[in-house]
Amino acid sequence: MASLMELIERVNRGELIDAAQLEIYQESTNSAEKFLAHHAHAMLDLRRAQQHMMQSLEAIDYSDQKVLGQFMSVSSFLGLTDLRAGPVVKFGACAIGRREYALGLEAIQNGVSFDLSQRGSWTSDRENCQFVAAQYDRAARGIGWSSGEGNFQWNNAQTKIALIVSSISDDDAAGRTIRALARYLDSKRFQLCVYSTEAPARREKQPFGLTTFVSASRKRGVTTISDLAVRGIECWTAPTDGDVVSAAKELAERMVADRIEIALIDATQADPIASLIATWDTAAIKVNLCRDTPLYNAGVSCITYLDAVKYEADLEYWQKRGMETKFILEGVDTQAELGAMPARSAYGIPENSVVLATAGNHLDKSLTGEFIDTVIAILRAHPNVIYLLIGDADLTWQKRKFESAGVAKRVGYAGKRKDLPGFLRIADLYLAEFPSAGSYGVLQAMSVERPVVAAKCGDEADNSQAATLVGSEGVILGKDAAAYIDRVSKIIKDKSYRTKLGKMMRTRVEQHFTFAQTARMLEQTFDQLIQQRINGTDNASRSATQDDDDQRLAQVA
Repeated sequence: MASLMELIERVNRGELIDAAQLEIYQESTNSAEKFLAHHAHAMLDLRRAQQHMMQSLEAIDYSDQKVLGQFMSVSSFLGLTDLRAGPVVKFGACAIGRREYALGLEAIQNGVSFDLSQRGSWTSDRENCQFVAAQYDRAARGIGWSSGEGNFQWNNAQTKIALIVSSISDDDAAGRTIRALARYLDSKRFQLCVYSTEAPARREKQPFGLTTFVSASRKRGVTTISDLAVRGIECWTAPTDGDVVSAAKELAERMVADRIEIALIDATQADPIASLIATWDTAAIKVNLCRDTPLYNAGVSCITYLDAVKYEADLEYWQKRGMETKFILEGVDTQAELGAMPARSAYGIPENSVVLATAGNHLDKSLTGEFIDTVIAILRAHPNVIYLLIGDADLTWQKRKFESAGVAKRVGYAGKRKDLPGFLRIADLYLAEFPSAGSYGVLQAMSVERPVVAAKCGDEADNSQAATLVGSEGVILGKDAAAYIDRVSKIIKDKSYRTKLGKMMRTRVEQHFTFAQTARMLEQTFDQLIQQRINGTDNASRSATQDDDDQRLAQVA
């Protein structure tokens, strides 16, 4: 007979065990056993209820909003995020089929945004994303908005660029891009206009609300909007007194009134308003600035990836469809204000310590066992070293490894920081994870004169992008933990070398990786797309596979 703890572990893993095995413990005189047994039984009942709700939704083609709400609540409570998105999006598709467009669009927004925020697997499946794109296309055609402008030959003195974001905040990636583009885009040739869909904000008419909301951009992006005003750049935010359909129409009409020629859409499929704008005839050229997942929208002219790994993973798919794709490294705005120098004492870090840091949005995946073992070896060899992890992630097993090694008291967790790269000045040395490390933390550290050590574990972007950014001085060739430890130890011991290496990396950023270079690459992309449109070849190269996709959309509709 299985012990209570074995049964609890199986329940926690999501297994549906025979509840009768818990009954003997539910009658135990031991209060702890009784508590655990009843709690496990409750979780089993909830999982079975969730499965019955799923089957009931399937039986009626996901059309009952009340049962869907119950299903969402139970799924969220159980932490079954991967099972939640699909039914919510299918309910949205059903609502669109009934011509309840606002309800359907907001339901899809709910499902997609929740899955992306929880890093679920549903939105990582390309077929699911194609299904979402198909629903946005159905809604766009059903709503029937039209500019009536035809070819958008505005003859503006400068090419008008619409930067479309979901919201404006002073301390997120989109906000930094807005300020950087305002500073570095060639104002003699291009005129920038900024539009926020306000998709994540609470609306007065919201038939299917989000799980979480953000404040309006006029509150969250005060500094950014003020900076735009000083530079004479128009900033428009969508009204929130109606539903998403009315907001999308107002944005579309505003873009036409402003004679926009190129729409640069910095949004994901979690933004239904941006998706409608990408579908409707709102500009001659539409470019999706892809940070996470692309829009998969047939109306988009080009998808520009900011992540080399995602670009390589999707390249073949888009090539088969004749879609223009590019990778543009999002550089660092070296003129941005860094704020006050972080005080080590505020975080309990001794002033004479040598602080090592690693930052990222997916540390739970990038902090591999071999990398953690390497960090442990470094901490053991240098008693004056503190290791700081910066990012929001579940690091349960990594913490256990540090605890088992006896170094946990010298490992700190700063959580997600919105003040990078300024906060990275608290560190003396940045450690890039291996075998895979992202570019964002590495560039931020280099920009504030912090040396970086990175390993080049292969030629693919996933294993080489950090090493490419750092240059030869900070690179370890291959997954050589001993060489990595030696390089880090040398930098820890030699302060003058540490300072010299940090200055070299700042110079490398200034020469190759500032946002000025990013702006120039975007401008080149705009020029190429304009020329293709003039030559009449912008969408002529779409392959037969795109036609197959169009037929699939028609069948779904």
